[in-house]
Amino acid sequence: MQAWRVHRHGEPGDVLVLDEIAEPTAADLAGLGMHMSGWVPVGPGIEPFGDWVILRMTVAALALPDVTMARGTYPVPVAMPYVSGQEGVGVVIDAAPGRRDLLGSRVAAVCIQPFGSLAPVSVGISTMFEVPETMSDEDAAAFMIPAHTAWHAVHRRGQVRAGETVAVLGAAGGLGAAIVQLCVAAGCEVIAVVGGAEKVAVVEGLGARAVDHTTGDFVVGVHDVVGTRGVDVIIDPVQGEAGARMRDVLVPDGRHVLCGHAGGLIAHDPHFYVRNHTLVGATLGGYPREEMQRIHAETQATIEPLLTDGRYRPLVSRVVEFADVPAAVTDLAERRTWGRVVVRI
Repeated sequence: MQAWRVHRHGEPGDVLVLDEIAEPTAADLAGLGMHMSGWVPVGPGIEPFGDWVILRMTVAALALPDVTMARGTYPVPVAMPYVSGQEGVGVVIDAAPGRRDLLGSRVAAVCIQPFGSLAPVSVGISTMFEVPETMSDEDAAAFMIPAHTAWHAVHRRGQVRAGETVAVLGAAGGLGAAIVQLCVAAGCEVIAVVGGAEKVAVVEGLGARAVDHTTGDFVVGVHDVVGTRGVDVIIDPVQGEAGARMRDVLVPDGRHVLCGHAGGLIAHDPHFYVRNHTLVGATLGGYPREEMQRIHAETQATIEPLLTDGRYRPLVSRVVEFADVPAAVTDLAERRTWGRVVVRI
């Protein structure tokens, strides 16, 4: 089969290569376990991993990890070569014993390197759900990672409450747009920082008040919206210098929730304590496997009613062909996309 793989670090458009590789099989997975860095050979302290399905893929979603893994700036090491893509939808053609009930089902799943989702056959692990008949493949591919990460950042870690004012950085991206929707659904006033008129329209359509950082200083823009009262919470998939500057509008006792690194990872000024600010880390990758399964089941059950009544929806901005992956990931890297870009496999 042909798959989009990365063999060396660099800009995604330069290092994504269409390779001919073998389809993953159950035999390939038998001697592997799961580690924080992904799949590793079974050895001391590493048990065989038994919560997987093999998927005949129909669509995959692109996201910023496809950019940062290619550049070598992803927070955990990823062994090369690897198939890019971390999320997608397919039909289950094989499964671990505990997942045999899914054989033949249409499933959305998280796919971890080297068995990424940008291939005709991939491996889904642990975080997966059977796609309901009412949801398209494209929407399902764009749903799980943004929605579940956003719920974790907004509610489990950020403890956002009705009536609070929340600022969201990178608010038109796949994760950012999910955060905006969950904060609006929770009864918050949401200030969405975005770049460009098209993205302003996107977040305003989700119920937020937009600040366009391409038309002036975004910190001044947020101050213009909220006045002297500031914001109670920052939900931040960007970090970098933008995230650090955003704390100028955070009230005493405010929370800054760090849930991504689109703008890079920088050292934090230790004097945040002077303002009684709380920095909160939010990632779904830092829990034991059993806790991750519990968290995802709990999150899925909580978000499904929001999907049903229209208060949450996956945001797909573009559907592209498999051959166009390098160009689409380049557009993502250069911030020319919003929501999720989905790839037909």
